[in-house]
Amino acid sequence: MKHQVISSRGNQHFKHLKKLNESPRYRHEVQQTILDGMHLIESYAERFGAPDSIALIEGGNLDKIASYLNEDTQVLEFPAGLFSEIAPVISPTGILASINIPHLEPPKKQNCILLLEDIQDPGNLGSILRSASASGVDLVYLSDHCADLWSPKVLRGGQGAHFHLPCIEKVNFSDITKSFTGKIFATTLSGKSIFKEDLKGPVAFIFGNEGNGIHSETMQLTSHSIHIPMEKGIESLNVSAAVSICLYEKYRQEHSNV
Repeated sequence: MKHQVISSRGNQHFKHLKKLNESPRYRHEVQQTILDGMHLIESYAERFGAPDSIALIEGGNLDKIASYLNEDTQVLEFPAGLFSEIAPVISPTGILASINIPHLEPPKKQNCILLLEDIQDPGNLGSILRSASASGVDLVYLSDHCADLWSPKVLRGGQGAHFHLPCIEKVNFSDITKSFTGKIFATTLSGKSIFKEDLKGPVAFIFGNEGNGIHSETMQLTSHSIHIPMEKGIESLNVSAAVSICLYEKYRQEHSNV
């Protein structure tokens, strides 16, 4: 490990971490991002090895993740004021890591895929990816106007899902649906109840923007409309909740022993 104490905003490491935190364009240019907190750092290291660098708040303890580091890992220590400027949360955990963005290969067999159109809230997107990974989704496609997949806030919401679930950004959905051989579902206010639909076998689910839903041209790509039954007075669910319900209904149908 290479240890360095940093006290200046002019330091190149400080500038790099600050830009990783703030700029989607920069993250994609350098193919790196920031992980906030022990859980994400451990999840990444267990799958891909040592992070590029570790940033600690002054006086922070490395003991818990020392085994995940190697001789090339930069350990950067910052006073509290500077650390707060590179941290993606108001109350920092005290430890960050910069990592090279991993690229997971899509599986050849795809029993369940998820197409996300213009999901713009980072918390929603992270929560969706977490549920998708937990429920056995094989692949996620994201439209051009979704929140940045590798933003620190989406990563925090995903809680490690990014490191197991292949995701492809900036996709033209018509290209995907044309080649997909299974059923393609969209949730609407009408259609068949999700709990009465046969979800076994290859399935694609399309979910749209938090406020505007699915674009009309995207609806034309679907083969089935479904709805989630709700009590009177409630018009819709948060998109991450709706995704979880649909994915776990498919999971339930295909795992009759659970």
